[in-house]
Amino acid sequence: MKTNWNSGINYGFSTIKSMTWILGLWPLQRNNVVYTIQWFIMFTAASLTMINVLVEAFKSCDADRDGLEILRLAESTMHGWLNIIFPRIYMKKIAVNINSAIDDWASTLKKESRVVMMAYARTGRLVALSHLVVGAVGGILWFISVFLSNKQKAATIGNSTETAWNFVLPSTCLYKGVSYSTYKILFAMQIIQGSVVLISECACDSFFFSITMHLCGQLDLLRIQFTKISKKRYDGERHVLEPLVKRHCQLIALARNIEDAFNINILLRLLIISVVIAASGVGLLLSIKQQNYEEMIKMFVSMQFCLVQTFLYTYAGDTLQTQSESIVYTIYNSAWYEMSPIMVKDLIFVMTRMKTPLRISAGKFFYLTRNTMTDILRTTLTYISFLRVTINE
Repeated sequence: MKTNWNSGINYGFSTIKSMTWILGLWPLQRNNVVYTIQWFIMFTAASLTMINVLVEAFKSCDADRDGLEILRLAESTMHGWLNIIFPRIYMKKIAVNINSAIDDWASTLKKESRVVMMAYARTGRLVALSHLVVGAVGGILWFISVFLSNKQKAATIGNSTETAWNFVLPSTCLYKGVSYSTYKILFAMQIIQGSVVLISECACDSFFFSITMHLCGQLDLLRIQFTKISKKRYDGERHVLEPLVKRHCQLIALARNIEDAFNINILLRLLIISVVIAASGVGLLLSIKQQNYEEMIKMFVSMQFCLVQTFLYTYAGDTLQTQSESIVYTIYNSAWYEMSPIMVKDLIFVMTRMKTPLRISAGKFFYLTRNTMTDILRTTLTYISFLRVTINE
């Protein structure tokens, strides 16, 4: 594990390090046996949580929860489960990016460079803290509301009537007819399960965003270095481009690591989000028609949360592509006509390679850009229109 962990890297990644450490997903401790056991425990908890929700969804035992609410719970548990699996599989590649970020902060001495890096680190830190705080507040309010509104009730399960309780996760089929003392133990256990899902959702999304924004900061610094070259005249000094080209190759490798580690998870996440937004949109229309204001607020909040998560993915991907393309424009707008012919030829080769920008894809199907956000909204609106017409008929 790297020991040169300074205030800069701590500012950008301390929150994410704490969340991933709880889950056993901090990349720099991947070879620790105890840490691996810790991850296996979290994986087991997330797996049991997902199985619990899916069993209730297929058996439809919990009559108090509608299908849209169970769908949102299933989406959250499945996303948390995926966030525990994929980062563990690609932990070695992610560790390369973390070690590179540590080296970047340790080797940065110029004030100008630290200002640029701190701006991107501040954005990543703000997103991580906001994601965690909003998720924690929402989870606590959910736990409290379920517990306070809980009362013993009769539920029809199969051909018999059983005593059932309200749980954090739908569990009428699994825990039917339990006593109140047993219920309190199960309720506490489900709070732990829900907390694991919450942390896994926040940790993976925030980690992807922060490590991508750090890479954007390094591309911005590379662009500034090319700007400084264009302000000076070099007569046949080809070696001035060599460190910049090597640095760009390093950043390409780091972008590929992010792509390999997160592209499948992002694809599955966006597909599920599209379904949830469409279902929530239909639920919102129905609640407005029925003047059910409580359900209307729940549907609206659910849609906004999914849209914000989609925006975070697309914003990070679009910023990475924009910063990568900006280097080409910087070279093109430079005073290349004042440089030697040899230098101009080298710059042409550099521009040719940089014409293919660094981008993050969703499962190799499409790239994360600003257009991705509008495409998802367009698709979900089509789903909403189709479902609304089907329901009206």
